Amino acid sequence: MEARPAASVLALAVTLACATPARAQDAATTLDTVEVLGARQPLTRFPGSVSVIDGDALRAGQRQVSLAESLVRAPGVTVLDRQNYAQDLQVQSRGFGARSTFGIRGIKLIVDGVPSSALDGQGQAASFPLSALDRIQVLRGPLALQYGNAAGGAIVGETALDGEHAIEANGWIGSRASARLAAGIEGANASDTWRWRALGSAFTTGGERPHSSAQRAQLDAVAQWSPDADSRLRLVGGGLSQPYTDDPLGLTRAQWQRDPHGTDPVAEQFDTRKKIDNAQLGARWEDAYAPGREYWIGGYAVARDVVQFLAIPVVAQRAPSSAGGVIDLGRRSTGVDAGHRWSGDAGAMTLGVESGWLDEQRRGYENFVGDQLGVRGRLRRDEDNRIRSNEAFALGEWRIAPQWTALGAVRHARLDFSSDDHYIAPGNGDDSGDLDYSETATALGVSRGFTHGEVYASLGRGFETPTVTELAYRPDGGAGFNTALQPAHFDSAELGARWRFDAHNASLAIYRIDGEDEIVPADNRGGRASFANAGRTRREGIEAGFDGRLHPQWSYALTFNWLRARFTEAFRYRVLSGGVEQLQVVDAGNRIPGIPRADGYAELAWNSRDARTVAALEMRASDGMPTDDRNTDATPGYATFALRLQWRAANTGWHAFARADNLFDRDYVGSVIVNEGNARYFEPGLGRGFTLGLGWDG
Repeated sequence: MEARPAASVLALAVTLACATPARAQDAATTLDTVEVLGARQPLTRFPGSVSVIDGDALRAGQRQVSLAESLVRAPGVTVLDRQNYAQDLQVQSRGFGARSTFGIRGIKLIVDGVPSSALDGQGQAASFPLSALDRIQVLRGPLALQYGNAAGGAIVGETALDGEHAIEANGWIGSRASARLAAGIEGANASDTWRWRALGSAFTTGGERPHSSAQRAQLDAVAQWSPDADSRLRLVGGGLSQPYTDDPLGLTRAQWQRDPHGTDPVAEQFDTRKKIDNAQLGARWEDAYAPGREYWIGGYAVARDVVQFLAIPVVAQRAPSSAGGVIDLGRRSTGVDAGHRWSGDAGAMTLGVESGWLDEQRRGYENFVGDQLGVRGRLRRDEDNRIRSNEAFALGEWRIAPQWTALGAVRHARLDFSSDDHYIAPGNGDDSGDLDYSETATALGVSRGFTHGEVYASLGRGFETPTVTELAYRPDGGAGFNTALQPAHFDSAELGARWRFDAHNASLAIYRIDGEDEIVPADNRGGRASFANAGRTRREGIEAGFDGRLHPQWSYALTFNWLRARFTEAFRYRVLSGGVEQLQVVDAGNRIPGIPRADGYAELAWNSRDARTVAALEMRASDGMPTDDRNTDATPGYATFALRLQWRAANTGWHAFARADNLFDRDYVGSVIVNEGNARYFEPGLGRGFTLGLGWDG
């Protein structure tokens, strides 16, 4: 079970990719443009790190269940698949997002103009309709700081609505009682002023481990009205229903070594589980009303309800300040944004404003009644939380010379957090509070184009405010608003280059990020986490991506990340453990937990001469990662392989695929729960699994 050294694993990836070509994306795509804050420009003039993944890569030979299947193609991005649908994926961008105990943190998520990240920065990857999107843009580095309350970058999904009338249906069955069905329709009216696309899917699985089954139903629709060539109205709607999903929790090292696909007994004792319902609507009007002049105005509304049963021991819940072991919260978010862009031969200027409102009702209950565990008991928490956000930004592009472009941006944000406590009892006073944050992000980049590519440099300063969840619990075990938690600030710089030689593409970036007051988990038990500010941190990294075609029937793809992420200043905080307050000391030089020092992806592919059959070998490799701030434990590194087969019939619309994941049934840790108070850090990765799919479109 001991892992091979990361250097050997990644060297193998390079060898495979270079020795035998793998699959590349077709060059005839829309991947040569990038959009930042409503301004679309050629990739050749963009002075920052960005990857664009097209719809074929999102779907061809994939299960289309999670972003883990496709984001591995983006350099700088690390996806840790928990195999726990109650907690969603953990997506990291240059190490940001590793502290997230559920969902995605530190990365801005946007789907067809509607934020999938709340105003406080917490997002959910499950809201990305992979079966419908035409491309995903992954933006990293200083220029990504202009998306506001996120330091790691932005992931933007887009539906193009430029296809013909079509109907599609597909499905697959796989190991562990897993299956998915999907159906969709795309069309337009006779005058082509209205276009639309809708897709629904249903997914079910018995789970990788005992007590990890899940079900999910999802429906997404996009419609667009274009009265003329210069204006359009886009309407977006979607819903996700995930009934009670079992949560197998993490494992201690001893438990994982004894049973790499086991479940902690407390998960079944308390019947740990989560229920999620999410609905969203959005509208956006764009009008290029004159040459070099355009504006937009948009709005959205999101409703999200979550009920979660945790494994909090009964004795811990008896404390007067305890919030219980059941979380019941409802979130209602609304927002509006507007902007204007002026463009000419010398450059362009974009000005925009965004306002948002988030209202959250948070309730806490005991997770027991008498001797029965895992049921909703007495009320122990009752509060209303609110966020009000007002932001303004400016983005300027200056074409210094025919081959030189400068891009500068500034965003100012005002976020007001408040909490009204309605649960006041003996030993639990009024925990109401409020926090106001006023933050500014700035960035500047310069690029120089050449015949076969461009080089660029950029630097910036960004921020991350705490989320409502991070503010919800104090490190001392209390349930009141954690008013001591402060925003984090980051100074970021990068140098990069992109090359395009015939059928080959390459990118390389080196970067450094210095952080201050980074928000880290102080304690994490039974699914509940509290947070504190760390001292100074530093991230130094290299990311690279290569893809191309050396032969009409052979192609390759490779991504590689190396990241040194560490605390450069010692810090300490106090936590409550077993009813006793303890001082935790983190030494300078310790690695930031949850972040592998090196990881990568390689793909080898062959296609038949008529391109109807494709066979590909995929490899994912990762170095080990520390589990906690004090670096008391770490996961082993690993490499896993997958085989993918695709087939499409001629002129009938029928297509099929087969997958074999983790071919050699390697036991590995897919993710860690950072600073888990009971040392249940380890979340097992996927074992060997098989998938067989069939579909039709026409």
